[in-house]
Formats: sequence, structure tokens, C-alpha cells
Amino acid sequence: MNHPAIEMAMKTGYPEIDYLDHERFRNANYRTEEHPIEDMFGSEILTGDKYFIDASGKVVLFENYRDYLQEEAGAVFYEAK
Repeated sequence: MNHPAIEMAMKTGYPEIDYLDHERFRNANYRTEEHPIEDMFGSEILTGDKYFIDASGKVVLFENYRDYLQEEAGAVFYEAK
């Protein structure tokens, strides 16, 4: 069984897409200036750090996502052995 997208590309050829379209979209839609000083756990957010803001407005540095999930969502992490 072949994937429909592969079959379409084989029949019609690859689409004419500028390879930088994704980069332009990403850079235009993610603000990089005026970032918060620190997240809800007190970690400093520096230029180039990745963070997210939840629906209630809490800022969380990407490195602290596990702490956020444990505190806010009650997540329990396991490791398979």
C-alpha cells in the first residue's frame, strides 16, 4: 500500500515551494522581542530561550515543562523498564 502523497508526487512531480517559506512564516509569527523576565518557577528567561504561555497567562520556560505538568495538570511520569 502506497501513501497517497507519494503517489501524487510520482504522478505530478514535486510542488514548486520555496524552501524558505517555512522559515519566513516561523520568523514572522513568533515574537522574539519583549520576552518575560522569568517564568512561574523563577527561572530567568534569556534571549533565545524557548517558553510557552498557557491559557491562564502563566509563563513556563521549556526546560520546566515537566514541573508545570506535575503542578498544574497532576501528571505522573514513569519510565518503562
